[in-house]
Amino acid sequence: MTMYSQSVRAPPPPPCRFVPRPCYVMARPLLVFTPSGALLKAAVRDVWASNFDEELSNLSAVLPRYPCVCVDTEFPGAVHDSDLPRYMRGPRESYELVKRNVDDLKLLQVGIALSGPAGRFPIAWQFNIRGFDPALHPHAPASIAMLREQGMDFAMLNEFGIDPEDFAAGFRCSGLACGRLTWTAFSGSYDFGYLAKALTGGQPLPDTVDGFLALVRRLFGHSVFDVKHLARCCAMRGGLEQVATALGVKRAAGRAHCAGSDSLLTTDVLLLMLHRFFRNVDVLAHAGTIVDLT
Repeated sequence: MTMYSQSVRAPPPPPCRFVPRPCYVMARPLLVFTPSGALLKAAVRDVWASNFDEELSNLSAVLPRYPCVCVDTEFPGAVHDSDLPRYMRGPRESYELVKRNVDDLKLLQVGIALSGPAGRFPIAWQFNIRGFDPALHPHAPASIAMLREQGMDFAMLNEFGIDPEDFAAGFRCSGLACGRLTWTAFSGSYDFGYLAKALTGGQPLPDTVDGFLALVRRLFGHSVFDVKHLARCCAMRGGLEQVATALGVKRAAGRAHCAGSDSLLTTDVLLLMLHRFFRNVDVLAHAGTIVDLT
């Protein structure tokens, strides 16, 4: 199926401002769990326009040893809903709702945590994105209030945040876009949706769920995992906090609903699940399954 309108073409990407590093192949997803004591040592590093190049270079430098990327995004809630209850929605109805919200709203933060055969890297990066003004742009008021309570400063985002075009260009140059890493998220339809929108210059998402999944494969490769789906395979339900509590995983740094902190927690949940439930199971069989879209 066609993924993009033939009449709309994204502008060429801006040039890279640092020398990209080679992309390394991760033959299989991470299957090693780092003991809980090591997992407690973590920090979230805020990234703004002023330190964007430096921190992206730092991230790129450790990708060869930590080629499993966990992403979390923050955005201004949801302004569209469906008349169908969630349990009655199939992939097509679920994706239509994701597309309407992602197309109409703006990305606020991207959190990235890394892991590899040695376990989880002790730093997560929180990229703060410029462009959203609650006085001008659509949003869910309750979500904005909650994000403010968690420490998000929208005036700072607009003054010091990263331009979305610069973020997309840096992402491509860093090695994150090589297509041969392992990507994870918790209930990742919106995370991959917002990231895909950013990387395609703000273009609307594809019209169909098949087109969207093809775009995800093109941007992130074939090793894309939804940690919520893996949790369901282990008879665990609920959101990230509930699954973490069920596993006994504590938040290593930061606060809930902050993209860097949530990416760290998702990574720690994934590592413990892999160690506890998937040591003798081929987790690759679950690649490409995104909750509610497949």
